[in-house]
Amino acid sequence: MNGKNSNSNFLMEENNSGTPLVLIVDDMPKNLQILGNYLRKEGYKVEFAIDGESALDWIKRVDFDLVLLDVMMPGIDGFEVCRTIKRDPIKQKIPVIFLTAKVDTESILNGFELGAVDYVFKPFNKKELIARVRTQIELKKGRDAIANNLKEIGHKNKLITYSIQYAQTIQTALMKAFQNASGLFADQFFLFLPRDIVSGDFYWIYKMNSKILVGVFDCTGHGIPGAFMSILGVTLLKETVLSEKITEPPLILNRLREKIINALGQEGNFQEVRDGMDGTIISYDPENMKIVFAGAYNPIYIISKNEIHEFTGDKMPLSFYPKMANFSGTDIDVRKGDIIYMFTDGYADQFGGDNEIKKFRRRRFRELLFEIHGEPLNIQQQILSDTFNTWKGKEEQVDDIIVIGLEL
Repeated sequence: MNGKNSNSNFLMEENNSGTPLVLIVDDMPKNLQILGNYLRKEGYKVEFAIDGESALDWIKRVDFDLVLLDVMMPGIDGFEVCRTIKRDPIKQKIPVIFLTAKVDTESILNGFELGAVDYVFKPFNKKELIARVRTQIELKKGRDAIANNLKEIGHKNKLITYSIQYAQTIQTALMKAFQNASGLFADQFFLFLPRDIVSGDFYWIYKMNSKILVGVFDCTGHGIPGAFMSILGVTLLKETVLSEKITEPPLILNRLREKIINALGQEGNFQEVRDGMDGTIISYDPENMKIVFAGAYNPIYIISKNEIHEFTGDKMPLSFYPKMANFSGTDIDVRKGDIIYMFTDGYADQFGGDNEIKKFRRRRFRELLFEIHGEPLNIQQQILSDTFNTWKGKEEQVDDIIVIGLEL
């Protein structure tokens, strides 16, 4: 009956069949025989150990579903066997039931403190013992199933996260192809804070002849749905400006809306996709110091000679809308040293605050920009980031965020 003479490879293969495998540890051969017969009749596979050393050797080599463990054995007693099992980070999950004649309170408490799941007295009742064994094995099956499911979920999450991170790389590369502002402005900053790994907000910069086009757009949703919309937006914007040579901001928005409606098949039906985007776009003529602005819901701010000016967009999105009209353009005279701020609504919509949970709001955002506009733009970006994190505190970020500062 000593397990040292058995084929552990065979046992491990057999144990993978799903039939529960129980190790009975007792220095009395008669007890081993009686318990073994009981458990085999219940459909369990059984192995035996006549002392603590043999038991630990078995447990080292084989994955058991339960250990029935006597306390009083020569050499290594049952308590020490249990203590050794529970110190092993892999084997510690095996449930241990003490089956012993030691019925004093101190022994019982010691058994549970060592990590046993049950403590059964000898002489035992057969039906009660079988019920306790069955309960612990079913509990272990449930724990194992949960662990396997969590492991599978973790693996799938890693694959999904990797895919999303790769999507982020693609999205970033696509945006960078058109957002190089180096040399186009006296100074600039780009605060880009996606809520998730990928973003539904995007910004776009391109120099066409003597004019510089800058757009900031907020797509419906965030995360993966928003990222798909942002890639669609970048692609359609590229077609409109680069292929069709449309460079006037209101005409760009008109054409962009038309393309989005067509791409999403929007006809105004109740059940159709309502996705789209809001945004702003400017055309900057540095030779004549002129800006043409157009917006779909979103405004821009320009700080000139220590005064802040707000230019609002049309109150309609870049998607199907019950009352659609052509987007309007606003001509703006600017000066050297003026700062233009373009942004999505994520910063102003963030919940936080010290005493009560509330939105940051557009008014506070505007006041913050005016307060810091005299600082170098890289410092402004850091202040905006720090202020946002302080305001947000422990609250979750609610939306993607873009804030751009451009010094003329």
